[in-house]
This record gives sequence, C-alpha cells and structure tokens, in this order.
Amino acid sequence: MPASFQNRPGFQGSETSNARVHVYQHGDDPIILNGIAGATEIEGRRASDPSSCLVSVQTSKALGAPSGSFVLTVKGSKAVGNEVFEWLADDDWIDVVFYRHDQPWHVMRGLVDEVRQSTVVSGTGATVETYTISGRDFAKIWEITPVWFSPYADNDLVTDAVGHKTFDALPSVVGDPPTAVKAYLKSFLEAVSQNAGVNWNPPKGMPAIENDSFLESVGFDDSAYSNIPARKQFNPNYMMPSGTLWQLAQQHSDPLFTELYADLLPNNDAFAAELASGDPVGLGDAKMTVVIRDKPFPNVAESGKDDNWGGLPLAIVPRQQIKSADLGKSGLERFNAFFVASLLHQEQTGKDALSIIAPLINLEEIKRHGMRRMDVQSQMAPDALDFGVMAEQQRKIIRDWYALNPYLISGTINLGMGRPDIRIGTRIAIPGVAADQSDMETYYVEQVSHSWQYGSGLKTTLGVTRGWIGDDSTYRDALEKKAAQYTIPKLRKDQ
Repeated sequence: MPASFQNRPGFQGSETSNARVHVYQHGDDPIILNGIAGATEIEGRRASDPSSCLVSVQTSKALGAPSGSFVLTVKGSKAVGNEVFEWLADDDWIDVVFYRHDQPWHVMRGLVDEVRQSTVVSGTGATVETYTISGRDFAKIWEITPVWFSPYADNDLVTDAVGHKTFDALPSVVGDPPTAVKAYLKSFLEAVSQNAGVNWNPPKGMPAIENDSFLESVGFDDSAYSNIPARKQFNPNYMMPSGTLWQLAQQHSDPLFTELYADLLPNNDAFAAELASGDPVGLGDAKMTVVIRDKPFPNVAESGKDDNWGGLPLAIVPRQQIKSADLGKSGLERFNAFFVASLLHQEQTGKDALSIIAPLINLEEIKRHGMRRMDVQSQMAPDALDFGVMAEQQRKIIRDWYALNPYLISGTINLGMGRPDIRIGTRIAIPGVAADQSDMETYYVEQVSHSWQYGSGLKTTLGVTRGWIGDDSTYRDALEKKAAQYTIPKLRKDQ
C-alpha cells in the first residue's frame, strides 16, 4: 500500500490561503471611461488604496452544466469614489487564482455578467458599501451564442450563406461525437469571425492566449474517446440547426455515452500528471480546454470496451480534512432492465427490429425489486449500419455503468481547508484506518466549489458520485458478479 494512502490521524498541520483576481479589459468601452486596457489586479488592502479590496471569492464548476460560475465581493476604493461601477463592464475577463501557502492554482477564467452595489447603514450611522461581481467561465461564450441565420443580416451577423458555408449541409456534424462537437464549438465561430468579426477575442495581456485569439487558445481533448461501438450522427440536413452552440454540441455529443465539459487544464489534458500529483498550476500554466470523452466508468471485459477508471487523476483526501459530509445510497436509482435503441429511419428497422428491442435484464433482481427500466435512445447510427450489433454493445456498456447504482455512494463532502488542486472529472480517495485499506473510500468528482473569505481562508466543497468502500479490485469483482446475472430473454414466437 503506497505511503500516501496510509491514514495519519490527528493534527494535519496549519496553512495559509489567499485569493487573487486579475481583470482584463479592452479599455475602449464608449461609456466606461475609467476602464484600463490590459491587465489589473483587485489588490487593495486599505480604503485609501487606488484599487478595490477583495473581500471574498466563490467559484463553482460542475459536470453537466455548460459553464462554471464565480462571485466576487469587493469594497470600492474611497480614494477614487464609486470606482467599480465606473471601471468594470460586462464581458470584461477575469482570472481567479487560489493560493495554499505561496503555491498558486489557476481555477477559473471567465467573463463578467453583472455588477451590483450593496449599501448597509448600521445603527450608529456607519455606512458599508460593497460590490458583488458575478459571471461565468469561458464556456459562457458557447452557452449564449445562438446559431442564427437571416437573409437580412447582410454579412453583419450570420447570413444563410455563411451558415451553409460553415456547415455545408453539415458534413462535419455527420461524424463521431468529437467531430460534431468541434463543428459547433470551433468551426461555426471561425466562420462567423471571418465574415462578421464576431470573434470574442480577449483583451491583451492575458496569459496562455495565442495570437490574441480566443479560438486559437482553446484546446480540444478527445484522447479518451474510443468510438466503441463505431458510430456517427444521423444526417440532419433536412433543416438548419437552432439553439445555442453549446446546446447543439451537447445534443450531438451522444450525451448518454460521453462527457462534454470545459475547464482549465494543464496542456489541454484531462489526465495531466499535475492533476494527480497535486502540483501547482499557476496563471498561464492552465489552458482553456473542451473535453469530449467516453464516460470513464468501469466496464467488464464482455462489453468489449476498455475504460479509463484507473487512469483518472486521483487526489488523496485525508479524513482529517473533512469538516462534514452528507453521503448516502439509494434504491431510487436502481435499474435492472436496459433497453437501447437509435432513433431509426423507418426503412432501417426491418432486419434489426427484433434484436434492437431486446432488453438486457436481471431476472433474479426483478423478482425482488420489480422491473426498473432504463430506456436509452441515441441519435447515432453505426458506421457499418448494423443497428443490432450497436444496440447489443451499448446495452452491455450501460449495464456496467448503472447495475451497481443502489450500492454506490453519492453526496457532498465539505472540507475544512482549500483543495484547489481537485478538478471535476477526477477521483478522490479517502484512506481508511485498516492496515489493508479495505475501508478506503473512493469517489468520482462531479462538482467542485471553492469559497475564500478574507480572514477565514479557503474552503472546498465536493459533489461526489460512484462512491465505493474498498479498492478498485473489489469494485470490479462486484461488477463482474452483478453483470453475470444479466441475460437477454428468449424470443417468443407465439401466435
């Protein structure tokens, strides 16, 4: 057992934490006359300082949500009056960096949505004014950008000609999920920026920005997408798409079988060594990344698919770092009958129809818990046009991911300290007290929230799923045992 897994009871040491917020502006807003071109930092410590004082910072990032969020609380500088309203505008860019001791972790890059002022007058007549600055991370750009076509745009926005040039009857969307995601999140914005100048380019002075270009600075990590079973999108060229870019990318990412999310990652790599080692990732070391990958949950060999469960970055969380936890398992998430089918065209239902509608079921479990159906419909078509084979493979994959649901633990873990090294889409391990670590707990991290308050420091809250007591080998043994109970019922040929 590695030494890092050995539980060390008692005092875990003291530490200091800090937060820094960097603001980037173009400096040419016609109304915000006090804007500063380039980079500044909210670093004031006294009312007489020319910069605002940072009071608190909250960030939150979750799988499944298009973008993460941040909320800053600052006190304006009395030296320059109503400074924040006169200085900050929506869609100014910010970087949030948290520190443990003197080590930095760049956890969020985003754009301002709103600035609000709060004034409180105490009983003694003292007046306290604070500003709340809220916004979303860089995925906001795709979250709010609609796919819109109009013959009246005259190349100022997005005309039908630009749209057809971009998608050209959607050939790149008719591909595997990574191809479709890149078509919406990258190709569309590239064509729009070339024709209408709508490029969302960030201000100068931002670290890790290539050629002052947003799109050139975003990386796509599809290294953990296996394309098993081999599949691609149906051709949707009977209509032009509508919705926002992120909605369309998610819709065409085959979301029941893949994960699509955006985050700041070292070297655009969701499996980067820094995420497992806990090494600092400072400003400029993390890059804007879109991840499209297979869901990394364990599979048994029968499904024909390898998984990345053991390769996910694993952070060690000593039990003494946990301030409180709300965890549990639930039979409400029990499934024992899996049905998988594509949204087929009528002419393709003939020879495959009976094999496609066959369920994969656990008859013994149904006797005790009743039938708990999980129906999966996909917009994908198999590359070889054998819908029956694709449905058979996907039934087994879905079974492996969800058959142990009622035995897996999920909930919220509140840490008494800051852990800015932990990112969504990774795992944590809580060492046990037994010598063989049979009581070790592991979890999948789906949400990470950080809260820094001046005077009280940094705290982290984790939203976790797929919790298991024991190591990965006992998890896989239980999965093998459970998967072996599933069968496909015989086809009845009664009249």
